[in-house]
Amino acid sequence: MLTAETLIPTAPEAVAPEAETDPCRPRQLGHVSGRTSRNRRSIPSRNAPLPDTLALRAKTPPREHPLQRLDLCRIERQGRVSAATAAFVHALLGLSGRRPALLTPEGGLMAGRLFPQRPSMSEAPEWERLLATHVRSGGDCLIVEEDPEIRELLSGIPPRSALDWPASPKPWVRAQALHWRGSRVQAISHDGVARTAHLPLVGDSNLKALDRALSLVIHAGCCPTRSLATLPLLDPPTGLLEPVHAGQPYGVFVDRAASAADLAELLAEARTLSGRRILLVTGIRGNSSPEERRAMGAAAAAADEVVFTSDNPRHSPLQTLLNDLREGLGGGGIVEPDRRAAITRAIRGAKSDDLVIIAGKGGRPVQEVGSAVMPWDDRLHAREALAGRGWVGDAL
Repeated sequence: MLTAETLIPTAPEAVAPEAETDPCRPRQLGHVSGRTSRNRRSIPSRNAPLPDTLALRAKTPPREHPLQRLDLCRIERQGRVSAATAAFVHALLGLSGRRPALLTPEGGLMAGRLFPQRPSMSEAPEWERLLATHVRSGGDCLIVEEDPEIRELLSGIPPRSALDWPASPKPWVRAQALHWRGSRVQAISHDGVARTAHLPLVGDSNLKALDRALSLVIHAGCCPTRSLATLPLLDPPTGLLEPVHAGQPYGVFVDRAASAADLAELLAEARTLSGRRILLVTGIRGNSSPEERRAMGAAAAAADEVVFTSDNPRHSPLQTLLNDLREGLGGGGIVEPDRRAAITRAIRGAKSDDLVIIAGKGGRPVQEVGSAVMPWDDRLHAREALAGRGWVGDAL
């Protein structure tokens, strides 16, 4: 007859001494009748030597920077022409089948996204991450409009290869007629045959930048015939005599000219586009000096009508900025602190073949007042002002 006593194992006596000597160690279920399971985990001794982390770091290969996987095109910053050149090189390489990114003092365009913040060394890890994203999305080249900050940001990092300028560039585009509605040019093929083309680009500086960009991309290996065939597909560069069309019989342009030299160059070029009046809306940033403000006001004298307004005043008193601008103009000009109202005022006063130029911001999408950073778009407010006059179309 079976009894309960025969089913009780006698193993606890073997396990008890181990529990007494090491009470914090978890009980191993593999101990049965003094036998150890094959799956029992071995615990390393506390006296085992630790790995040498410095030796491991020395053996680990250095991390690759994403720029080392990109072709790099450097464009020295030279006023307005260099900014337009960088934009056209970016567009032409994209139309030729490549996947370029753009990095300028105004921000970056990478992996199809626009980043309007100014590049700086303090944000170097963030820009490296954006370049890595561009490489992962299939990007193969980077176009840079260099200034000292960007040069420092990329210093010491060798690219995969360099897209160099030709030693003796050949002219590819020659201007025939300039107008605020567009340009008529001669496109010269690789065999010297000139063909007439009508482009939506405005101004001689944009055409010079386009010619430089064609020289670079064709020297880099792009097909000349295909590059010239894509010219009618090019859009005007952002913030460089960028037109705002709504069917109106006068020109409305947004430009990034934010210094006295750039503004003087812009107004001199605008004179070649129309024989009528130039209505200028401009301001100056808050961290400028009184001399810079007065020089800006003096440069605005080339326009027929001037409306001074706000342009990122930040923590500077806005009225002081406007007074210094008017002083540079000799006390003339109209003061309108509200930038939106200033744009509306200039567009309402425009007549046939006049030019309304909204200068200062260009494509920068923010307005900084005090500590507040507000979304802003001069083009959007210009379209609203045009709609207020009944112009709501999107073509001439």
